Amino acid sequence: MRASLLHPRRRQTGRSAQVMAVMSKWVLWLMFAVCIGARADEQSVEFDYRRAPAWPYSLSKSGISGWVVYDLVAHHDGRVSEPEVLDSSHPLFSLAVVNVVPTWRVKPWVVSEQRPAVIPLRQEHYFVHPREGNAAVPWLHRSLRHLSCAKFNNRFEDFQQNSSDLEQVEMSVFRHTYSVLARVATYRKLADEQRFALGDALADAVPGIIQRCRATPELRYKDVSPDQVRRML
Repeated sequence: MRASLLHPRRRQTGRSAQVMAVMSKWVLWLMFAVCIGARADEQSVEFDYRRAPAWPYSLSKSGISGWVVYDLVAHHDGRVSEPEVLDSSHPLFSLAVVNVVPTWRVKPWVVSEQRPAVIPLRQEHYFVHPREGNAAVPWLHRSLRHLSCAKFNNRFEDFQQNSSDLEQVEMSVFRHTYSVLARVATYRKLADEQRFALGDALADAVPGIIQRCRATPELRYKDVSPDQVRRML
């Protein structure tokens, strides 16, 4: 299994940096025509052992699905360490990920200029309950379609408290929207120009969406999104 390689978490300033970060992710999804996938390049890391996080019993019993975004460090000798949760839908999901990551192993590699001894990775794990169909993107699509601004506001407050050094556009709702847009764009066989236009529209709309949801919590997230994005949701 290949792991997507991203740079270590760092604070970016300025609107142009934010849009460029978003567009780089959009291009990645476009290239592979998938929403939750792998990036294989000269520094890719291959997992040798990767046991799935245990689903917290109380959440499974209650039928609760969710996600965790986290960083980890892969070492050239095969070790995996330093799990750090960046965003999560529930603390128990976070704990499940943090507990299992140190048990993972990657295939060792020879250290070189192209492949350093330590490689930081960013991962996202979805806990999708069987009653939701076990598929992450369709579940995300349904969730976004019905997400209220009131719930969006709560998530945004949590994001600000727990992930203050990430850009607003990296909030889970927007990441998931990009995943859904990429999936729908591929299904509808949209031209590259249309895909990029969708990415631009969402990136530009992030501050406005946050502001409108704060002002009108009775609306849905979908209602305050750009027209071309709303039609895809």
